[in-house]
Amino acid sequence: MADGLAACIATADPWPPTLPQFRMMCLGIPPFDAVRADAGQQDGFTRLVWQYLDGHRYRLASADKADKLLQAAYNRAKEFVMRGGELPPVPVAEIEHEVRHPVPATRDQVARHMDDIAELLGVADPAPQVQGDQQAGPASEPEEVRHAA
Repeated sequence: MADGLAACIATADPWPPTLPQFRMMCLGIPPFDAVRADAGQQDGFTRLVWQYLDGHRYRLASADKADKLLQAAYNRAKEFVMRGGELPPVPVAEIEHEVRHPVPATRDQVARHMDDIAELLGVADPAPQVQGDQQAGPASEPEEVRHAA
């Protein structure tokens, strides 16, 4: 009763509510416009209305047809609550957010992975083989500096 009286005081309607309207206020049933505006489904009654609504048909319908579908779901949810039905429980998050701290790879790991990738792609660059004397070409770079890592 206290919720209904508080809702009567807060409403902008100039006349006292009818008995069904007052009962809806006592049970915490918001007006249809408030349900339509609660897109985030924060209110328990709005979540109940969406349980009665076919979301696929609602999304594909024109604006007028969508309002009719929402109104029908609102009426069914309102009747359910007025007959003593319970509102759905507040949703509880079941997935924890895991914070990961990335660790950069070492130069050895990068060089090893780069060698594996080059081998898989068939572009492995073997160290140049010098036959005969050592004066034929410039000295090759050491293997650990071969990749830009």
